[in-house]
Amino acid sequence: MHLCLTFIDLKKAFDTVETEAVLEALGVPTQYIRIFRELYSNFTTRISPFYDDITIDVRRGIRQGDTVSPKVFTATLEDVMRRLEWNDMGVRVDGLLLHHLRFADDIVLITPNISQAERMLADFDYACGKIGLQLNLTKTMFMRNGWVPDAPFSFNGTNISECSSYVYLGREVNMTNDLAPELGRTKRTWSLQEHRGRSEEDEEHQAPCPPLQHHRSPCFDLRFGNLGVT
Repeated sequence: MHLCLTFIDLKKAFDTVETEAVLEALGVPTQYIRIFRELYSNFTTRISPFYDDITIDVRRGIRQGDTVSPKVFTATLEDVMRRLEWNDMGVRVDGLLLHHLRFADDIVLITPNISQAERMLADFDYACGKIGLQLNLTKTMFMRNGWVPDAPFSFNGTNISECSSYVYLGREVNMTNDLAPELGRTKRTWSLQEHRGRSEEDEEHQAPCPPLQHHRSPCFDLRFGNLGVT
């Protein structure tokens, strides 16, 4: 199978998406839209350089730190994707054309060649520009298998970097089906966690018992021998 994967990176996606685009994309009853408008209307932030307060109207980005914001952003991006005419794009899997995978702002385009990837990337960038999102071309990369001819991948005069492996949703992906890099990453992670756990245990054993100043109680070294345990 000819396979080319393009991993898209968006510049500060949650901070730059336009508020009005979010509200229009929700597609839910009016009363819920009114609640969101109240949350995002008259939204300001204040900075104090040199002790002078400056109030700034916030018209971009979504509130973060709650359970609603990720869903709101996902609904906005879903609305963008539905407007793209990609019905004849992608690679065929079990009789269906698969042209992209998406989890929040982690997006990968799936194409049979580089030229189709260039077209889809241009379409996606144009649609994202309408709602305030921009591509981060320095972190956007592509990967191809041996069936795809070697050719330059460019977008708006910028060459997209080719990679042999890419970490997508916490899993290292490559075209050789080589699990060694992923197993190595997992092993290093577990080793780090184990080392960190030992360090915390050592700190707990070495930490002195703080005196209870509030009750004026003395601090003494408690050992198993004091409890009659051998």
